[in-house]
Amino acid sequence: MNELDNIYKELGNDICLMPFLAAFYQTHNVAQVQDGELPNSVRPCSLITKDTPRRWAITNQSVYEARNSPAWREIREQFVQGQFKSIDDCSICIHNELVNGTSPRKESNRALAHQLDINIVDTVKQIIADDYYAHNIYALDYYPSNYCNLECVMCGGGSSSRRQVFEVKFLNQPGRITFNEADPDFLDALHRVQVINFAGGETMMQPQFHKVLDYLIDNDLAHNVIVGFLTNATSDTGKVDSKFQHFRQVVCSVSIDGTSEVIEYQRRGCDWAKVSENALTLMHHTGVGAVVNYVLTNINVFSFMDFVDWCYTNDYGPKYKEEQRNFITITPVFRADHLSVTALPPELKHTVLSRLHAGLIRYRVINTVLSKYYSRVILQAIDIVTAAEHDESHLMQFVQLIQKEDRASTRPLQEVVPEWAPYLQPTL
Repeated sequence: MNELDNIYKELGNDICLMPFLAAFYQTHNVAQVQDGELPNSVRPCSLITKDTPRRWAITNQSVYEARNSPAWREIREQFVQGQFKSIDDCSICIHNELVNGTSPRKESNRALAHQLDINIVDTVKQIIADDYYAHNIYALDYYPSNYCNLECVMCGGGSSSRRQVFEVKFLNQPGRITFNEADPDFLDALHRVQVINFAGGETMMQPQFHKVLDYLIDNDLAHNVIVGFLTNATSDTGKVDSKFQHFRQVVCSVSIDGTSEVIEYQRRGCDWAKVSENALTLMHHTGVGAVVNYVLTNINVFSFMDFVDWCYTNDYGPKYKEEQRNFITITPVFRADHLSVTALPPELKHTVLSRLHAGLIRYRVINTVLSKYYSRVILQAIDIVTAAEHDESHLMQFVQLIQKEDRASTRPLQEVVPEWAPYLQPTL
């Protein structure tokens, strides 16, 4: 019923289904100390910037009503008019598609087309006919808090409680987290959604994650609901395995963007041995569909082939046919340009590309379904690095940041990624 090709044919290649069928609901905010309390927000997706947080504020404590604010109706109309590439709020997807990174827009379209038991084209056309008013939420992304046990270098305090502590202590970025109760119609939304995705923070550690799962099970709703969640794989699934079996489907996004000491530097506070064990349990879990998300930075790009080899050695990916499903998403780091590959000087960019091309040749020689899949993954990384234009200001900002990051890290970056050593040596 919801063939993706037909959706694009009927609604345009630049359509994003999120503003029409879904919502990103957040009950906590980062407030600057001089600001007043911020209300809950409901945005078309999690990647929309919060430069104007009140643009997406909840009105009259109603998630449903807020989804038909002027801002929501405007962005729906912009997508219908084919204006995707000029929507400021969509800058991350625009950039990712430009550099051949994994596009959250396309991935969410693919997921909704596969998951929803409605006629998507007819539903969107009805919303358009109703002057861009939407009367239901079919997929809800829920972000209850920033509670997290890691302080990743590419993260912000709004997404990690530990990172916020680091920012206050080492980056002089004062701010406070405000926590609000869920709005009155939140539970009503749970009775109507077909998909609920949990964002964080580390969702496995958040009490709201477990409470909502229990609510859906206790109210005999779980068997109709697909659950998705993010995890940094620092916790095992033992406490929730018995709950997963109640749901129509469970899908998780496992954040693995490096191996050994590289991931331990980039995701400060993690232990690779434990992360590897937990991640592989999820990646081969018979009751969970697992997608691995690799946040590409100028820290882990040098060892990208180590990550690929780890995935391949552990037999993760398509085995019997070249499936269309994305097992690995490569997301160029966003909102932290100085951590992106644009900070790589030409000589380091050459080093990276040489390693990637050598890895590509090696996997093409193997010539199996799995190796062909990883050849495409390597090619995607090559395209992203090739498209990146060096920015000297990003390099300078990166060096300054690492000087502060190293104060909290177990080992300095120049020991973990020796390629950076010449640029990080203190000047006399």
